[in-house]
Amino acid sequence: MFFKSNRKGFLLLAMLLCFCILCFGCGKPKFAKPAGQPLYTLTDATGTAVAFMHKPQRIVSLSISTDEILLDLVAAKRIVALTTYVDDVGISNAVVKAKAVQGRVQPGSNPEGILALKADVILLPDFTNADTIQSLRELQQPVYVYKTPYDVADVRACIKELGQVVGEEQAAQHILAKMDARLNELQQKLGNIPSAKQKRVIFMSDKGAYYSPKHSFNDICRFAQVQNALAELHFDKPVTVAQETIVRLNPDAFILSGWVDSTDQEPDALAHNLRHDAAYASVRAVQDQAIYPLAAKHLLCLSQYIVEASFDLARAVYGQDL
Repeated sequence: MFFKSNRKGFLLLAMLLCFCILCFGCGKPKFAKPAGQPLYTLTDATGTAVAFMHKPQRIVSLSISTDEILLDLVAAKRIVALTTYVDDVGISNAVVKAKAVQGRVQPGSNPEGILALKADVILLPDFTNADTIQSLRELQQPVYVYKTPYDVADVRACIKELGQVVGEEQAAQHILAKMDARLNELQQKLGNIPSAKQKRVIFMSDKGAYYSPKHSFNDICRFAQVQNALAELHFDKPVTVAQETIVRLNPDAFILSGWVDSTDQEPDALAHNLRHDAAYASVRAVQDQAIYPLAAKHLLCLSQYIVEASFDLARAVYGQDL
């Protein structure tokens, strides 16, 4: 009787053990996400909580910056549409990669047209017209508005944020690590240029010289060990600088954007005008013929490719093979 009783006890114990293994596995217990509960929720730049039931598999980008970031964050098959800018070799760093994505959206498109894309998430910069954002939300579209980057720190934060949105935080860290590696490479090649020997430059357009204390060009200069001469004016807000002030600053070089939209002057024409404008005749940049159009896809970039603008600038003003 004792043997039979113990045998029954052992059988019950074994059955209980098997049940525990089946329910919890051999490691830590794993619990499934309750039905109807979001996988994660993020708050966007408008203060709106955006819930994600799963990693987005149908992503729509409505800015060139997110076009470029997304193509390094996720597989192309997860992107439904990019902007038409991504195919412009003058402004896009992702022309080749973008060929793997068929869909294109014109920024500012009618919300009803975007509806047909059946997106899991639509990525919009915060400068997007508020009525457009509201219209998309009224159409029950999964909109996520991100903060527009203005400098390198903002770009890094944006990449990290978008990595969270699409559920690819590790991929975002990989992009950031590549940015750091490129910037470190540039510093090693340049060495430590004393401040007194650093070139002083001004970024010019056909509308004149524009300065903002929070602008990507400041970082581009800093990493290239070049000084933005306009920073010497100590403006605390965006401003267009008068011609006589530019002459007084007497920069070593003028930097131009190598890309134009329908309202801009061609860079060659702008360079010609600067060289032949009597008001600039005494400026060192003109006297030394140091007027450099740089690739706009780097100079105006607000994605991971912004680091390449510092390489371009350093090559131009220091004449080094970087």
